[in-house]
Amino acid sequence: MISRIPQYFIYTTLLFVFLTNTSFAAETSGILDGMTFVGNNGEKGREPDPDEYEEIVFQNGLFRSVSCDPYNFSSSEYTTTVIGNTIHFEAMTESPTHGKIAWQGVVDGDTAEVTFIWTKERWYWDIRKEYWFRGTLKE
Repeated sequence: MISRIPQYFIYTTLLFVFLTNTSFAAETSGILDGMTFVGNNGEKGREPDPDEYEEIVFQNGLFRSVSCDPYNFSSSEYTTTVIGNTIHFEAMTESPTHGKIAWQGVVDGDTAEVTFIWTKERWYWDIRKEYWFRGTLKE
């Protein structure tokens, strides 16, 4: 008599094999701390504006845009995901008077490619502008 292997055992074994042979993105905290990237911002679809110098700073688990300091945008926590040799990050900064900025970027070695969307809700119209930043690691 041949014994039958229960189906749940087969499915569990296949799932285990799949999971152990698949590389997943790893989420890490504070991996960018101590890094500052410098460059220029630009509106989406346009060249960087030479008058829009930017520094994005990662320190103590927080993300900060130096060019947004005059508008009272706060530093905020950032999240990261490691995919291969790149680090993807996201952050949301807020100002009590100038709205919110949603940041998404990829750090690859000593360069950062970042897109960000500034929104400000008003009772008579809303503002939504898209920007980008390309920077290099500050020494």
